[in-house]
Amino acid sequence: MATWDDVGRVALGLPEVAAGKAHEGSPAYDVAGKQFARLRWDDEGREILQFWSGESREALVQGRPDAYWITKAFPAAVFAWLDQLDDGELREIITDSWRVRAPKRVVKAHPGEPAS
Repeated sequence: MATWDDVGRVALGLPEVAAGKAHEGSPAYDVAGKQFARLRWDDEGREILQFWSGESREALVQGRPDAYWITKAFPAAVFAWLDQLDDGELREIITDSWRVRAPKRVVKAHPGEPAS
């Protein structure tokens, strides 16, 4: 079961990452000024991770509908219940989101960053 603290541990281990805030003030992580992980909550306070995926978003949802979903309001993002993710899965999606959102020069400068 992952938490936002686990997201931070993974995110801050990646190059050119800084803790930030989303426009309404929720915690987020940015790479070179671009958000790649954001914390949201449902009405009961359950933690939701918003991230970006280089894989087919639909494949993530179809493979784990208990953990992932997409919305029309955020056409490029994927959402996940943090409490449904294990450490390996979290590391993989955070690293993938970093790769998708980081400028090409940053990704190219750090080719050894693990994909998972």
